[in-house]
Formats: sequence, C-alpha cells, structure tokens
Amino acid sequence: MPLDATRFADTARPLVLARGFAAPGIPVARPRLPAAEAILPYLREIDANHWYANHGLLWLRLQSRLAAHWGMGGEEVALTANATLALALALRATGVAPGRKCLMPAWTFVATAGAAREAGLVPHFADVDAGTWALDPEAVEARPDLCEMGAILVVAPFGRPLDLARWDALSARTGVPVIVDAAAAFDALRAGGAMVVGRAPVIVSLHATKSFGIGEGGAVLSRDAAWLERLRRLSNFGFLGSRDAVLAGTNAKMSEYAAAIGLAAMDAWPETRAGWLSITRHYAAALQDAGLKASPGFGEDWVSATLSVLWSSDAAAGAAALAREGIGTLRWWGDGCHANPAYADCPRDPLPVTEAIARRALGLPFWRDMTATQVDYICGVARRAAGG
Repeated sequence: MPLDATRFADTARPLVLARGFAAPGIPVARPRLPAAEAILPYLREIDANHWYANHGLLWLRLQSRLAAHWGMGGEEVALTANATLALALALRATGVAPGRKCLMPAWTFVATAGAAREAGLVPHFADVDAGTWALDPEAVEARPDLCEMGAILVVAPFGRPLDLARWDALSARTGVPVIVDAAAAFDALRAGGAMVVGRAPVIVSLHATKSFGIGEGGAVLSRDAAWLERLRRLSNFGFLGSRDAVLAGTNAKMSEYAAAIGLAAMDAWPETRAGWLSITRHYAAALQDAGLKASPGFGEDWVSATLSVLWSSDAAAGAAALAREGIGTLRWWGDGCHANPAYADCPRDPLPVTEAIARRALGLPFWRDMTATQVDYICGVARRAAGG
C-alpha cells in the first residue's frame, strides 16, 4: 500500500465544508478492474476466433485458471453470468421442490433471498452467531423444524471463511442439502486457503465490487460431476452437447468479453492480492488503535473488498458524523435482508443478534489503492466521532 498521501479530493465525491475548512471527499469504494491495455490482447483473440459467447475458448481458459487457483479440477468449476443466477440454479440443480422453505441468515445481502425466490423457494430467515456473523451449524441442526427446510443457504459474511466440513456433516446426517453463498470469498477459497470445498456446492461472485472483479460474473465450485453437469445444462437453456433441451433451463452463460476481463484480472491477481493484503493489514492495525471493532476475521490471511465496523452507537449516527468530515460510508446489508419490503412476508425466527449487528454495522471507505495517510485520517476521524 502506498505510504505517501494522495489528493483526497481526487474522487467522485465533492468537497464539503467542515469546521471551517474544505474536508477531503473520500468515497466508500472505488472498484478497479484491469486497464484497457491489459484486456486488449484477449479482445484481439476474440476478433480472431469470431467466437463471442456459448462456451468459447477464452471462457474455457478462464474456467481452467480459476479452477487451478481454487485447487479444483477443470471440470469442477462452472462459470455463469452472475452469482445470483448461479445461486438460483444451484438450488434448482439440487432438486428442491418449489414451494419449500430455504433456510438462510437474515444477516445477508438481498441477492441470497432473491436467488431462493428465483428458484421457487420461500426464504426463511434465521439468526446468526454473534462471534462469526454467520449461521451456526449446531444451532441449525438442533432446530425442531429442520424437516420443513428444503435447503440451507449458508453465507460467508463479507468473505470470511467458513468450516465447510461442518456443513457437509450436517447435510449428511439430516439429508437437507446445503448451498454456500461465498460471494465475497474468492481469496479465502484459494488453494491452501482457509476455506476448503467439500460436498456442498460453493458460489463465488466476480462482480466489480469484489476483490477479484470482472464487472459481472459468477462461478460455481462443486466436486460432484453429475450435479455440476445438471447446473451447466440449466445455465444453457437445458442444452449440453446437443440441441435438445433436456431441462427447462435459462440463459446464464458468461460471454467471451467477460472472460477476457477475467483472464486479464488473473494475470494481475498476485499484485492485486498483495495490494488488498497490504491495505487490510494497515487498516486492521489502525482500527485497533482507534478502538474500533471490525467484522469477524478482518485482518486475517484472506482478503475481501469491504470493511464493516461496529459503531459505538447507532450506525446512522456514525454515518452522519463521518459525512460531515467528507468520509463516505455504506451500511452494506442495511437492517438485514428480512427488513427489506420485498421479503417482509417471509417467515423468520427471532433475530436479536442480526438486529443488534445491523444497528451498529457501518462500512468504511476501503479500496485497493488507498494510502496509509487516507486510512489513518479515516480512523482518526472515526475515533473522535465515536467518542474514543
């Protein structure tokens, strides 16, 4: 991470007046994808191949490179147009009957519930563990109504690794299929990383806001070849190797153009990850000095592209205080998925932990090209605003 100060005002956020001086405008995020010159050689390959979609040569190469990154076989990864479609298709490929309940954490992004609805299932919101911000497998297995659940959607919150072996064991004992929404866990899943893929399918987002982004895209990781073949068919109109639609599928294919960006991003990933790791470590130390508690696992040996802290009081008050100093914030998951009007009619458990986290969780500015000076400035302002 650069140690020299940059011009804070070199952002899309306008300057604001605070305490008699022009405070710097710092946005909450500044996604960065590969530059045009890095993508151009792959675009020229597309031009030469005259192959633009439908599982082209660049698509195949990206799938193989991602599989190697995750320590998977080339046929154990499938690429999709985005991760929300991938989640929905994963639920369909699992064979859960429409109308069944899908257990999921209330503390998640709305895409989790949207995918369940897309698959014809009914989201059922459960509370999370205060120490992990994720569902607890022991608590889930102890539910008296577990037999009512057609599937369990487990979420890796903000990319934090999960112990997937525990979820595989639960699924084996109960017969309830588990799907893992690991949208932000691109790095935690790396070969030799903290999150090891087992029996449960895992879905990763390649959206522009993620640590490894290509604009729009998703990936499905599974060691079950027959299951993954079914998902591939579902993502390609029900076709696979013929023009006969053997399943009622949809179009969730990744284009060659998205694959071109992905290949350029893979070329740069070692440098990209080093940048994320540097800013993460500096931020983790600065937050500790400021007396601010980050989301579970932040600062460990994995990277993601968001940073949430627990504000000392109401997150809305923290957001207003930081805004007066020109610092952008975002409550990434708002009041929880269950609080959105689209899902107000969904069944739910009592949610005291989710609601307590949601009241205080506040996303601070966090992007790969931040400087140490910016981080220290943000943490200093946050410490004062939080009364530290």
